[in-house]
Amino acid sequence: MKLKLLVFALLSNFAFSQTNHELNWGMSSTNQQITIDVGDSVTWTWGSGSHNLRSTGGVETFDSGYFTGPGAQFSYTFTNPGVTTYICDPHPNSMYGAVTVLGTASVSEINNLELNIYPNPIVDLVNLNFNNNFEGIILIEIYDTLGRLSFTQNKFLSDNNFSLNVSDLERGIYILKVYSDDKSSVKRIIKK
Repeated sequence: MKLKLLVFALLSNFAFSQTNHELNWGMSSTNQQITIDVGDSVTWTWGSGSHNLRSTGGVETFDSGYFTGPGAQFSYTFTNPGVTTYICDPHPNSMYGAVTVLGTASVSEINNLELNIYPNPIVDLVNLNFNNNFEGIILIEIYDTLGRLSFTQNKFLSDNNFSLNVSDLERGIYILKVYSDDKSSVKRIIKK
């Protein structure tokens, strides 16, 4: 019985394993940007020199500690949708970046508000449409690719539709998060 459980666990892990993304980490790692899915891992491989890799903001927290390269590696698995920024403490002006983690359809708690947005790309207004009969207070947050909060608003909804003015946002890619009680939705939006 224990052997059957072990085989099942190994096969399940293999069948549902996520992607590992590899990045170099050295003096030429200026403004690294990567977009991945929930459950994916990133492995950074050190070049020459002594460096660390530490999160500075966003939804995940990690710290590699210091390694002296070349060849040292640090891996982290991202489990929360959103943007996490990171730096090398001794070289913050030349070694930094951001990981944008997108929710996947297989993770039901990420879209349990059943939210649709349109149009996307957005010019000035984005329409939020809740598929279920929703009434209550929502919190809307929009983060830029560096994990900085660019917009926040509380809103009471008595209807399934709502338009949000985002004309003050700069052009770029953002993560839109909508929360209500224990429900949430995370969407990637593009501002033209």
